[in-house]
Amino acid sequence: MRVAIMGAGNVGGGLGAALAAVGHEVVFGVRDPGSEKTKAALAACSGATATSFAKAVDGADVVAFALRWDAASAAVVGLPSLAGRIVIDAMNRFDGDPARSTTQDLADLLPDAKLAKAFNTIGFENLTTARTRLVPAAMFVAGDDPDAKRVAMDLAAQIGFVPEDAGGLANAKPLELMVRVWLALAQTHGRGIGFAISVN
Repeated sequence: MRVAIMGAGNVGGGLGAALAAVGHEVVFGVRDPGSEKTKAALAACSGATATSFAKAVDGADVVAFALRWDAASAAVVGLPSLAGRIVIDAMNRFDGDPARSTTQDLADLLPDAKLAKAFNTIGFENLTTARTRLVPAAMFVAGDDPDAKRVAMDLAAQIGFVPEDAGGLANAKPLELMVRVWLALAQTHGRGIGFAISVN
């Protein structure tokens, strides 16, 4: 599968490296393909390439947004229509409108895209180490479109997480708030901590 990742920072780079490690073709969509940040992401992601945002989505089976939330609107400018395409939102909003999720932003910016929320409730370091954890971590996935949710959950499972269906996109904001809990717990337990589901 060809996965276009918008952004090559900590989250984008980690997600790209994890997906490349299980055989996916990764292309980073970035503002500056020659930046040090992009070079670092490419060095850690075997076989990946980097190009403009618009070129990255060309031919991609999945587009994942891993930018700062306030950079997404600029990245969308010039993109071809993503109507009917699977888009995964891995972003979190830490300021701005406290009631609005980044997924709502993408829904407005990318009308008729098939959206899912995932890969945003754990520290970026854990994206590349999920397969080696003693206790697998959960990856919560929200979405209204069944195809987008299925693909996001499949990708999560492939890179080592236990995918958990977190309901519809109305739960995108609660998932963003979960990362605040994760950050608080990481102060005590370290950034390798992850959420898991216990069932009787």
